[in-house]
Amino acid sequence: MKTLLLSAVIGSALFGATANAAIITPINQDPAGIGLNDPTLRAPEGGNPGKSVGEQRRIVYQFAADLWGAVLQSDVETFVGASFQDLTCTATGGTLGSAGASWIATTPPSGAELGMIYHAPLANALNGSRITISAAGTDITSRFNANLGGSNPDGTPCMTGSGWYYGLDGNAPENLISFLDVVMHEIGHGLGFSGFVGYTTGRLGERVGIPQYYGYSDVYTENAFDNLSGKRFTEASMTNALRVTAIKTRGAPAWNGATTRAQTPQWLDPAVVLSVNGSSVKTQFFGTASFGPAATPANFAGPVVVANDGTGPDTADACEALPAGSLSGKVAYVNRGSCAFEIKAANAQAAGAVAAIIGNVASSGDPGTAPGMAEDASVNATIPTLSVNLADANLIKTAAQAGTPLTAALGQVAGQFAGADSSGRPLLYAPAIVAGGSTFSHFESVLVPDALMEPANSPNTDAGRMVDLTLAAFVDEGWSLNAGTARIGSCDTGVKLFKNPGLIAGANVQAQDRLCRTTANGNRALYLRCMNDTAASLKAASMISTVEQAGIRTCAAKVTSP
Repeated sequence: MKTLLLSAVIGSALFGATANAAIITPINQDPAGIGLNDPTLRAPEGGNPGKSVGEQRRIVYQFAADLWGAVLQSDVETFVGASFQDLTCTATGGTLGSAGASWIATTPPSGAELGMIYHAPLANALNGSRITISAAGTDITSRFNANLGGSNPDGTPCMTGSGWYYGLDGNAPENLISFLDVVMHEIGHGLGFSGFVGYTTGRLGERVGIPQYYGYSDVYTENAFDNLSGKRFTEASMTNALRVTAIKTRGAPAWNGATTRAQTPQWLDPAVVLSVNGSSVKTQFFGTASFGPAATPANFAGPVVVANDGTGPDTADACEALPAGSLSGKVAYVNRGSCAFEIKAANAQAAGAVAAIIGNVASSGDPGTAPGMAEDASVNATIPTLSVNLADANLIKTAAQAGTPLTAALGQVAGQFAGADSSGRPLLYAPAIVAGGSTFSHFESVLVPDALMEPANSPNTDAGRMVDLTLAAFVDEGWSLNAGTARIGSCDTGVKLFKNPGLIAGANVQAQDRLCRTTANGNRALYLRCMNDTAASLKAASMISTVEQAGIRTCAAKVTSP
């Protein structure tokens, strides 16, 4: 989903310090009349003053570029190509965007040290001057779904009922997807949040597609750790086979960078784990249901019994009515398949179950994943329901068949964080079936709160104000951050550009200042209203203090000619 286009490779010694805020410039690659130039009229929304679809898209992209630029240091301008295209999409899901470095730079092996691959913007930043640029004049290439909420070129639907939200306020309606969050995510890939390990071979550097750099490490993979072998991804004893296994095993690959690990306790909630005592199931990787009450430690506990409806080839699928009282006071275990998830839960509930676990099956499209569970309009299940992957499902059924008493419990694990391993390393995305462009190059989907660089868009992220652990990961890769405060002209607002972990209120102030000036077009009253609204919004979100709010207003008031 997040593909990388590598159009040039330059060997270079990467030294030199930088001190200036990065300048990130969007390059509009769409032809007239479509994508970023779509003239369709659209009412301003969420602080985006654009009056057409194309204008609103351009405003969002510039805003995202200004946010990243405010917090990163580079003396070399970064050019980001942007366009809307026909990306893979079905009625229920699809690719929102894809992005990556337009070119890479490398340093050669030295003794026992592997050669190293650098994403274009970081290579330029470390070098202190421009190394090269792609034939298209870009350092990052990004694409976005042109058909979201409509139809694909072949007439099939693309995420029916969805669409883009172009507001800058983090308040996308439930059915829409924040374009700002997706743009921030995709630029993040191009800045360095992606690794080049081969999916099928485990060979380092393979996904750059240039054989002479196979076996090279990269700044992302250099920070990866494998919990299965207890080895770093790039150490000599970490074989290609071990890497292949790791990137296809949930909970195996994790981010080992010191800066990120130090910030994990500040960002992530305590881990909540589903345990089935009597089996070896103990996992953060359980699926949740869109029906019934949310599972909690209080309502999800009790003896586990495998359901038996006595009908069909799979008597544990609970697609037919279960004997009355057969699950009274129990947590029902049920196999996936043959009928809707909520029907299974409703049948278990009718037999007296207080909760249900639905296990994945080998015939599903992705048996290594605990499935999400959609509601079904024909029934109304009111018991908490969770799901587990095939491996955990088999462990439960094997123990039950052996007559081992089983007890389910949902609870926090002291000292462990949601989406991190037991040593505080945030986990990397590793589905059993490789997701091209997404596997390994994202944080896991079980981080709580949700993270910007997870594989799927979340309505719970607000990239205009927070980028969570992403900044820390960039520091681990070699980026330098701007530790200063937001300025409006020469006036210091006192609002830090960022606070750990990844709170970017000051960057938001500077991005809003640019937007407010453009919108006001010389009208000082409009500019002041825009900046005062910015300060009030950040204060209402508890991102700044009353003193910092006053600092923004004071500095804005000193602008005489916006």
